[in-house]
Amino acid sequence: MMIFKEIIRKKRDGKPLSKEEIEFAVTNYTNGSVPDYQMSALLMAMFINGLNKDETLYLTESMLESGVKVNVKSERPIVDKHSTGGVGDKVSFILAPVLAEMGFSVPMLVGRALGFTGGTADKLESTGAKVLLDEREINECVEKFGFSISCQTETVAPADRKIYALRDSTATVESIPLIVASILSKKLAINSEAIVFDVKTGSGAFMKTESSALELARLLVEVSEMYGKKARAVITDMNQPLGTYAGNYLEVEESAKSLQGNPPEDVLEVVSELAGNIAELSGRDYKESKEEARKIILEGKAYERFEKWLRHLGGNLEKNFKPNTVEVLSPESGWVKAINCEILGYLVVELGGGRKKKEDKIDPAVGFAIFKKVGDFVEKKEPLGVIYYTKGEPEYFVKRFLSAFEFSSEVVEPLKLVKKFVGGSNEKDSR
Repeated sequence: MMIFKEIIRKKRDGKPLSKEEIEFAVTNYTNGSVPDYQMSALLMAMFINGLNKDETLYLTESMLESGVKVNVKSERPIVDKHSTGGVGDKVSFILAPVLAEMGFSVPMLVGRALGFTGGTADKLESTGAKVLLDEREINECVEKFGFSISCQTETVAPADRKIYALRDSTATVESIPLIVASILSKKLAINSEAIVFDVKTGSGAFMKTESSALELARLLVEVSEMYGKKARAVITDMNQPLGTYAGNYLEVEESAKSLQGNPPEDVLEVVSELAGNIAELSGRDYKESKEEARKIILEGKAYERFEKWLRHLGGNLEKNFKPNTVEVLSPESGWVKAINCEILGYLVVELGGGRKKKEDKIDPAVGFAIFKKVGDFVEKKEPLGVIYYTKGEPEYFVKRFLSAFEFSSEVVEPLKLVKKFVGGSNEKDSR
């Protein structure tokens, strides 16, 4: 008979865990036999000492097999996308209806806020939409709208659902093996044919360096292919927020405006890039598909599909949130040299838009708008952004916002958004 404390001790001492030990840990935590404090200790030991490839596979499989699979019925290619998380990353809300417009079926299972990054499920929930869908409801959405975005239910990878929340409150988020197991336990639960991973790197990502992002990207692709999926990873920059807005409801609003033909250029680039790669995995031409996605967005062709889907789930884009606002003015003139995106991510958490502990409720109305990005020139006293808050001291929030910015008297080049592509042995810096 295994003893959970001995599994913790073994991993604490840096020794690899067997498949049976990992299955025992996952099963008994999921069924409630093991308390949070013991699983927290094991997660911290895994975080500090790491997991080898075999351990990562065992953890992924144990979490996947803890629940049921979702069988999506469609005559169109079934594809999926996952982002490793960032600040202002609302790509799923735009990409899914665009891909549906391109003739794909897109059933996405998404997560909640993790660390300083927002959760797609929380953003969807801020509209009043239903986020927990069973297999029948997912299929209904795919049949009616060509896509579905929903949070994993208690029956889909329940081990991940519990561990995901625990990692968020125990500072064990930024671990490549834990990230891989969490992502793939959801993605592999659906019978998709192809998956593209948007792996973020930079100050606003869990992977701060491009080398760590590459390590994560390779492992995600490799494990996905072992399960028979076509897979590719696109490494994108997260050294500044994506788009203009960060915050739950604010990001859904921006997604709607983007789908009406008014996307921020960086959002348009990421969405069309991912669409081109997904289409190529499905046998289509990359460049033609990327351009098709851009055209769909700029001409507003997918908005009606998105709006009907949201109303179908009980959500709406006319929530009467009335947060307080405070404008943030630049303290000096010059070019924006750098933005610490993690500071801005945690600002959203401090505003109430994220969780400090797993049982916290999220304030859907709070967040910020950012008007200047790296490489932009700004005059002294020119607005850098706006903060949306419902409680707390606005002076403190402004100070926190400004602390994320560095300025230069010299011209600064804009950041390169798309950094690298990873697909099995196929790696390249540009396309």
